[in-house]
Amino acid sequence: MSLTFTVSDAGIVVDATAVVIAGFTGRDRAAVAEHLAELAELGVPTPKSVPSFYVTPGTSAVQQPRLAMVGAETSGEAEAVLVFDGDDAYLTLGSDHTDRAAEAIDIALSKLACPKPLATVVWRLEEVADHADDLLVRSWITEDGVESLYQEGRLGELMDLGDLLDATPFADRPDRFVLFTGTFPALGGIRPAERFRATLEDPVRGRSLSLDYRIDVLHVLRAPG
Repeated sequence: MSLTFTVSDAGIVVDATAVVIAGFTGRDRAAVAEHLAELAELGVPTPKSVPSFYVTPGTSAVQQPRLAMVGAETSGEAEAVLVFDGDDAYLTLGSDHTDRAAEAIDIALSKLACPKPLATVVWRLEEVADHADDLLVRSWITEDGVESLYQEGRLGELMDLGDLLDATPFADRPDRFVLFTGTFPALGGIRPAERFRATLEDPVRGRSLSLDYRIDVLHVLRAPG
C-alpha cells in the first residue's frame, strides 16, 4: 500500500507490504497480566505469549478521514507507529481500529477486520530516540455529539521501541512495513464512537502529530423479521 507522508518540508511515499500490530506491550508486566485476566473474564481469548504480534496486509493501512464499517462494535486505539522504508525509520501516529465482536472470538481475526488509520506526517526516528519515553499519546471520542478524553499515556509506559523491534518475531523482515507499538487503557472502558481523534506530543521539541477520523456504520440490509 502506498502511504504518503510529510517529513520536515519534504514528501515521501512508503509502499508498505505489511502492518504488524504489537499487543500487550506494557513495561509493567504485572499490569499486563492483570489486564489479560480482565480480558479473559470478558471472554476474549488471551494470547499464548506477550508481547503478542499480529500481521495484516499493507493495504490495511489507510489515510482517510472516514471509515465505513459493517457493524457498530468497532473502536479505535491510539498508538505511536514505527514506519520503515528501507534503511530509513520514522515515527508517526495511528489507530489500531478493532472489531470488538470479532475480538471475542479471535484477536488476530479482529485485527484483520478493520483498516488502520495513520497520520500524514512522520518524524525521523533519530530525532526522538533519546526522549521517546517522554512522548505523550492522547485520544478523544465523540459520543452523541459530545467529545471526551478516551486515552492518555506516555511511551515510557510501554516497551522501549528498540526492544519491541528486536522482539518482533520476523521470519523474513520486510524492507517496508508499519509497526504499531501498543496502546493505553480506555478511560471509562472500551466502546464505539462516531468520531476518533488523537495526538502524539513531543514536549522536548515542542511539536505534535494529529489523527482525526469518523466512523460510518453501514446498514445495507434489513434485519431479519
